[in-house]
Order: sequence, then C-alpha cells, then structure tokens
Amino acid sequence: MGFGDIIKQARTGRFSQQTLADQVGVGPNYIGLIEKGERVPSDERCVQMAEALELDPRNLLIAAYRERAQEKEALALFRQMEKLLTDPITSRVIADSGLLDASLLEALERPNIRKALKDDRWRDALTEGIEMSDRDIPHLIQIIKQMGPQQWEALLNTAKAMAGIV
Repeated sequence: MGFGDIIKQARTGRFSQQTLADQVGVGPNYIGLIEKGERVPSDERCVQMAEALELDPRNLLIAAYRERAQEKEALALFRQMEKLLTDPITSRVIADSGLLDASLLEALERPNIRKALKDDRWRDALTEGIEMSDRDIPHLIQIIKQMGPQQWEALLNTAKAMAGIV
C-alpha cells in the first residue's frame, strides 16, 4: 500500500481533507496530492499526520521513505526496513534493550545453541534447570562433560530407572 493510500484509508470516514489539512498546517489541495501519490510530505509533516490520524509514526515514515526512493536498491532496502520494523518480534527486541546483550548474541551465533533452542525438549530442560534453585545444574553439567560414553550410559540408565521411564 502506498503512502497516499495509507493516509486516505486512515482519514476516510474520520476527517475531511480540509480538517486533516488544518491539523497538519497545510492546504487541502496538498492532502489531495498526497492521497493521489503525487506528493510525499517531509518527515515532520509525516509525524504530524501520524499523530492526527493515530498511526504509528515509524511505519508512516518508512512508507514515506519507500515512496521517495528512486533507485531499485534503495526501494529494496526500505522494504526490508519496513518488514523488520513491523515484525512483532523485532519490535519487542527494540522495545526491551536488555533483552539481547553481546554475550547472548554471541551464544546465539553458535549453531548447536540455535539447534537446541529450536528443540522443545532442550528448551523445557533449560527452563526446568533454571527454575531448580536448590540444585547446582551448571556444576552437574561440568561433571557430565567430563564423563566418558560408558559412564554417560550408566548415568542415563540410572536416571531413567529412578524416574520410572525405562
């Protein structure tokens, strides 16, 4: 959907072109030109229009940049930016600056970590391990890492028997 279409859709049934123009400080003819796709307002006017129409200013600015892009590469870049900025997960990460830090991003670059996080069993095990405050799970992991294959099999069989899984 083009910038003008976004403005027209948000305005229609709520404001006349004159009312929107008055709120933004332009003439009604200018609103008409925007809605026809013949003009793209400045960033400042985009933000004013977003506020008047109760739209997300980021999304409206990205739509304006996309309209202004003349080169194929610039247009592709703005489409990518729009997709990222409107993605709910990306928005959540941007909103919570503490969600991802350098060490977490470094860990997520490791293929085995990404693979484990996609596996429900590993995610459940990690969650349960973190919630077991009375057990030293990291120390247990260090011990397990030092075990040979036979020791591991014996430990696994014992744990299964104790849990009644056998």
